[in-house]
Amino acid sequence: MDLSGILLVSDLDGTLIGENFVVPQRNLDAIARFQQEGGSFAIATGRSILSGGHYAELTHPKGPCICLNGTILYDYTQQKMLWDCHLDQRTAAEYIQRLYDRFPTAGIEYFCIKTIHILRRSAYVTEHLNHEGVSWKEGPPIDPAQPWYKALFADDPEKKDAMEAFSATFPHPGVRFVSSSENYLEMLPEQASKGNALVKAAELAGFRMENVYAIGDYYNDTELLEAAGVSVVPENAPDDLKEQADLVVGHCYQGAVADLIEEIERRHR
Repeated sequence: MDLSGILLVSDLDGTLIGENFVVPQRNLDAIARFQQEGGSFAIATGRSILSGGHYAELTHPKGPCICLNGTILYDYTQQKMLWDCHLDQRTAAEYIQRLYDRFPTAGIEYFCIKTIHILRRSAYVTEHLNHEGVSWKEGPPIDPAQPWYKALFADDPEKKDAMEAFSATFPHPGVRFVSSSENYLEMLPEQASKGNALVKAAELAGFRMENVYAIGDYYNDTELLEAAGVSVVPENAPDDLKEQADLVVGHCYQGAVADLIEEIERRHR
């Protein structure tokens, strides 16, 4: 079977990663087979390059990978940045301060290229840092030459929803606010999305969009799914995303990505 010319891009949390933050062996076996058959696998994640790298070591992606929700394209094979966009520090700091003052229980993080900076710690921030498994520092970044790629606000679901609603009450040129889980709201550069990054990745690597499959489970994957030639969600995705997708596969705990690869193989026999 020849799957050359096909790019499969997968979200990590809730999609590739299963229960207890472990990738099901079915997924790993299927990805290895898919790439042996000529296909190219890549990840698309809100995680940083270093955090995503833990899963790149397991899957050995050949395609350009999307990190920090579309602010970075990274080649894990060559260990190099392919493209990036970042926040304007002056305006980003103003918007962060607004949410900091309005929502005193929200945990707040800044993401730079290799480090997470903690503006305000909370139980959700501590949990998130444990999942990321990368270095972090207390206090905001102080080096003006160090780009800020995104900010993350973490709180209970109803407070996260309130933060998202509040962000719509004031103009914020240059940035966009995106819900990435029931507890996390992210501030990204206005031009950043997994979808925009996917289009750029396909252009850089020479893939036709009709041969690009994308799978994701949450609303920060919406643009990724819209941009792909074939959009796929796992069973654990919200119902409205399932209605919009071209294909629904099994639950992430049981190996949703393996299900998709088996479908790709059926289509291209």
